[in-house]
Amino acid sequence: MTDADKRLLAACLASAVALALLAWAVFHAEGVRHLDARVLTHVSANRFGALGDLANPIADLGNPVPQVLLLLAGLAVALRTGRREAAFAGLVLVAGANLTTLLLKHALAAPRLDPVLGYAQVGESSFPSGHATAAFAMAAAWTLFVPPRWRLVVACAGFFLASLVAASVVVLRYHYPSDVLGGLLVALAWMAITKLESLSNRPREAPKRGLT
Repeated sequence: MTDADKRLLAACLASAVALALLAWAVFHAEGVRHLDARVLTHVSANRFGALGDLANPIADLGNPVPQVLLLLAGLAVALRTGRREAAFAGLVLVAGANLTTLLLKHALAAPRLDPVLGYAQVGESSFPSGHATAAFAMAAAWTLFVPPRWRLVVACAGFFLASLVAASVVVLRYHYPSDVLGGLLVALAWMAITKLESLSNRPREAPKRGLT
């Protein structure tokens, strides 16, 4: 195992452990849950005003139809440049991250009621955020879809747009801040898994023999 493999494996494990600790905290630590609700109350205070009007179309970018269109566009870019492995890796990343979040939503579904939220409580199946997972996973996948020279620009733009989607679902009070953080951790774990798999399939150079 190379140093790069070890770093990716460590990143994957760190993301998984952080996700597990976050899930425990938001469901079982009353202080953390109440802080989560207080931050949500502050951020979503203007959800029926101008900020909410701006957040609505941004949050919609995390819906299935825009995500499918973005995925198809990314696959087209990768395949057009003859990078089939990159296309497959991006597809696995997006599908794996979204499926993981879907399973976690059902497995962890439980009420997180807090008096500070009043009548506008967050739904039981909100952790992790599907919109945040989809947005961050798509941003990561596009760094695989595009040629190497475009990766830095695409990574910065993708992370910025994904962050806007994540912030928007909090502004609209669809999710707690911890939900979008959970979605980010799921996407990071799958990004590390995908990259680790692509490195493991890369042909190794034969060791050079010394002169005799």
